[in-house]
Amino acid sequence: MGRALGTEVFVYGRKEAELSCINEICIWNKEEFRLSKTYGKIFIYELKRMTVSWLFPAMLVVNGVYAWFVLTTDILMGAAHTAPFSVWSYCVYIGKMMPTALTALLLLLAGYYGKKQKQAEVLLSAAPVTASCQLLIRSAVLGVCFLVICAVEVLIAVIFYSRFFHYYHYERYLIPSLFIILPCFLFVLGLGHLAGRMHEGVVFLTAGGIFLAGFGMAANVFDFFGAEYFAYIPLTLQTGQDGEPGFVLDAVWMIVRLLYGLLGMALVLINIYSMNRKPTKA
Repeated sequence: MGRALGTEVFVYGRKEAELSCINEICIWNKEEFRLSKTYGKIFIYELKRMTVSWLFPAMLVVNGVYAWFVLTTDILMGAAHTAPFSVWSYCVYIGKMMPTALTALLLLLAGYYGKKQKQAEVLLSAAPVTASCQLLIRSAVLGVCFLVICAVEVLIAVIFYSRFFHYYHYERYLIPSLFIILPCFLFVLGLGHLAGRMHEGVVFLTAGGIFLAGFGMAANVFDFFGAEYFAYIPLTLQTGQDGEPGFVLDAVWMIVRLLYGLLGMALVLINIYSMNRKPTKA
């Protein structure tokens, strides 16, 4: 009988432990869900605040007008003796648009380190979100804005090619676009946050440097924007039956692009690490 009683006590204690674990898991899941909702609300708030400001629509208009100018001047005759709608010419176009798009990104990023941002910090300080999480949320907002700017540039190119050349094979542009756009975004994002932590003015200086760099890139695999590289490489390749060289992505160039992206991610992580180490005010 004593053994049976001991068995019942053991089973009861085990059930209590299982119920306790289940309760802890439920509480943890509820906390995670609550935090995810908080992150989502902050993201939507930051995105609305960014898109309704005068700067973002202005950057869209500037990039759109400049995109049409580049297409109707530099790209109209084709790059490196290729057709205007060839992948070579399209990559030159995207490369030429990167300085203005990245300058817009840095100008938007500078707002997070200005005096007006302190007013928003009062609202955000009430949310249970760390400074590093806020940086990631703002980076996601900047990513959305940057991709919208790039999407407008791509859409203008699509309109240009379809209207003047009746060209519709745009799937060929996808992979080169990703290799050009994403590394540029990651690197400049990390660099911008690092500059912003120094001073808002350093972000503006960085934006000016990025814009001016668009006029001085060398035609090699290290060309950050890619315009000069894609304008030069076709001249070194043999032409095919259609009179122009087939499009290829050099492995070394792709590795360099991946390194640019990884370096940008490392800069973002450095910013997060430095923010986590920053002592909190009493």
